[in-house]
Amino acid sequence: MTSKLEIIGMELLKRIHLHDYDSGGVFTLTTGAQGSAKSAILLSFTDYTIKHHPNEKIFWSECYKAPLQIFKLKTKKYDFYIKEDTHLIFRERNKKLEQKKIPYTFFKTYDELYELSKPGRANVVFFGNRLYWMDYIEYLLEIGEWTHIFIDEFSEICPAYQSGDMWKRIKDFSNMKLKDIRKCMLNVHTNTQQPPNIDDSARKQVMINIFLPGARPGKNSRVMQKAVDNLTQDKVYGNSAYLDSSGKFGRTQFTDIYKPDRKYHIDITYNGMGERPYLISSLKGET
Repeated sequence: MTSKLEIIGMELLKRIHLHDYDSGGVFTLTTGAQGSAKSAILLSFTDYTIKHHPNEKIFWSECYKAPLQIFKLKTKKYDFYIKEDTHLIFRERNKKLEQKKIPYTFFKTYDELYELSKPGRANVVFFGNRLYWMDYIEYLLEIGEWTHIFIDEFSEICPAYQSGDMWKRIKDFSNMKLKDIRKCMLNVHTNTQQPPNIDDSARKQVMINIFLPGARPGKNSRVMQKAVDNLTQDKVYGNSAYLDSSGKFGRTQFTDIYKPDRKYHIDITYNGMGERPYLISSLKGET
C-alpha cells in the first residue's frame, strides 16, 4: 500500500518534470553525503528529459580536475563545448593523467554556444571559469523556450561566505535572476554536499530540496534530521530520499544506478596556462 509520504513524493517528482506554462520552470537542489548518488539524480533527470523532451536544449556544468560524470549517462547522448582561448585539455586518469583526445567544439559567445548546441542531447559546457554560469543562466532567461541546466557542485558557482564584489554579484544574481526561473521556462537542477556550502541568497531561491542519506535539512525545513538519518542506501536498489517544497514533503526511491564507466575515467583541466581569473564578465557580443 502506498503511503501518504510516497504519494506526495511522486507528486513532487511530477512537478519537477512537468512542462506546464502555469507552473513554469523549477529550481532544485540535491544534497547528501559523498557517494549518496547526488550526481546520479542529475543524470537520471537528464536521461528523462532526453527521452521525453527531445526537442529541448540541455546544458551541463561539470567540475574541473575531477572525473567527468556525464560519461555515466545511459543514453550516451552528449557533446562537449569549450570557450575559445581557455587552454583546456582532457586527461585520462587511468593513465597517469595522460592527455586524451575527446571531440569538442569551440565557441566564442553565448549566442554562438546556444546556436551550436543541439536539442535532445546533453551539451556539456566549459567556460574555463565556472562563475560564468551565472551569466549564462541570465542569458537563457531571455530565450523564451523550455531549457534545462544541470550543475554538479553548485557551491562552486554560488559559494557561501564571500565578500566584496563577489558577494554582491552572487546576491544580485540570486535575487534578480534565480527568482525568475519559474516564469521563464527554465529548469535548473543542482547539487552540493550540504546546503550551507551555497550562498544564502541563492539557497533561498530553491523551489524543491532533495535530501539524500547524509543530508542536513536545517531548521527551516519540515523534514526532520532523524527522518533523513533513517533513509536507506542500497547499491543494487538505489537510495531513498525526501523531497521538500515550501513545507510540503514526501519520500521517494531513486532506483537508477549510475556506476562509473571504467572506459572513461577522464577529467578536464587547464593546460599549464594558470587558473582562470576569479572574475565575472559577460561574453555577450564578445569576439
